[in-house]
Amino acid sequence: MPPKKGGKAKKGAKKDEGPEEGAPLTPEDEAKMYLATCQSLQMQLADRTEAMNKAQEEKRTLDEKVSKIQEDFAEEQKTAFEITRDMTRQYKGMQEQLVDRITQLSHTVQELQDKLEDAEQHLEKTMREKDRIISLKDEEISAMKAKMEDMAREFGGMLKETLDKMRERIELSSTNLDMEGPLIPPAHDIGEYGA
Repeated sequence: MPPKKGGKAKKGAKKDEGPEEGAPLTPEDEAKMYLATCQSLQMQLADRTEAMNKAQEEKRTLDEKVSKIQEDFAEEQKTAFEITRDMTRQYKGMQEQLVDRITQLSHTVQELQDKLEDAEQHLEKTMREKDRIISLKDEEISAMKAKMEDMAREFGGMLKETLDKMRERIELSSTNLDMEGPLIPPAHDIGEYGA
């Protein structure tokens, strides 16, 4: 920094060079002062240039990092978008498959319910037919039992009638034999009717 003008000098101190305070500067002193100022400014410029270069280098490094982060972010965003799109597509596909499966199972359930209703109706019809046939068979059995009883009574009547006729004939024969005397059958007839 250039020396201050108009400042008070310390007591008892003398400068080896330059005029005393308040006196105009000689061209040599003025040149030395300007040269010193120039050198000071050059040093400040060099320091600031170096600081600026470091700042620019740091900025470039940060820019590169930001650019890399942005690229990575864009890549991650793209990957996430693709994954989301694929998962959405898969989800929709699975949802469609599930809807198709539900529809198919609903049709299967409806068909089975229809078959069950048909089977129940068929069973009911078969049971009614069985009951009707059993009723007819029971009637037929009752009719046959009644017929058998009638036939048994008729046969009993016929048998009684036949026995009565045989008894009458035996009695008639017995009466005729008593009147005619004992009848001995011939010898050859006895062997024929013997034990």
